[in-house]
Amino acid sequence: MKDRSSQAGFSSIELICVAAVMSILMIMVAESMRTLAGVRGEQRAGFQLGDVSDRVARKLTSDVEFASRVFSSDAADLQTLAALDLGVDLIASGCRLPKLTSNGAFEPDPPGLQETGNVLFVARRGEKLEVGEEDGPTTRVQTYEFCVTAPIANDGSLDLRRFVSEPVLDYAALADFGSEEQRRDALQSLHEQGATYAWDPTALPGSAFHVVTERGDLEPMPAGKRIPCSEDGAWSRPFSTRRMRVAANGDANKHPTPLYARPVGAFPGGFELKLDGAQQGKLLLLRMVVEADSPQGRSVRAEIRRLLPTQG
Repeated sequence: MKDRSSQAGFSSIELICVAAVMSILMIMVAESMRTLAGVRGEQRAGFQLGDVSDRVARKLTSDVEFASRVFSSDAADLQTLAALDLGVDLIASGCRLPKLTSNGAFEPDPPGLQETGNVLFVARRGEKLEVGEEDGPTTRVQTYEFCVTAPIANDGSLDLRRFVSEPVLDYAALADFGSEEQRRDALQSLHEQGATYAWDPTALPGSAFHVVTERGDLEPMPAGKRIPCSEDGAWSRPFSTRRMRVAANGDANKHPTPLYARPVGAFPGGFELKLDGAQQGKLLLLRMVVEADSPQGRSVRAEIRRLLPTQG
């Protein structure tokens, strides 16, 4: 008669084998869960990065759509930029305006030339200010805002900073304003509404800006005086507050930066502009590469491109 105890349950070797197999399976399941969580974390970071980048691009697109002029790197436009009191030296920060080309296409910068820029500088149409007698006819005078957006280091990372000037009046509308007395009354009214500068985009460099005095005079802006500007607190630095940043140079990954310029000197990162066409009617190519770190520490990137027509 056989011993029953020798046939009951598992042997110790069998139990060890089962435990080993279950441990391996549990490790594989845990690793799969971590991998899945990592993929989902990267996907969420990528979706958020793309959403924020798209909103920033829409804001920049709005600046261009409402602009009466998009500035390039010619001498007159650079002098206009120098007339703004931004509080930062863009040139010292490695920033530059795009050069206006007439290639009919967007191409990499030729060797030794810098055509690609990374400063979006526009004169955007603002509100129209009303002047005239209370019971008589009134006239609305166009104002402009100079808007400057550029990538500037913020706590060690590149972020976009946007500066907006005080309202600047349309000089042509003021120069042809009725009689001398009507013009003086209108200028006094505009001064009371906070409009103390006027801009003549057709004038020679150095004489394009004028000051509206409290007496109602329109005088050339004194040498050394600048148009006050302030950083747009509601929009500026859109990435750093969300732990994102404009991508840096020298990266050979999927989205190298810069793409169109040759990385000479201090061309800071993945925000660049190409400008092609004529003075009255240009195409602006905006390219922006933004990155963030996923919860697992991996870099996630988004690239935005916009082709924007301009009026001047």
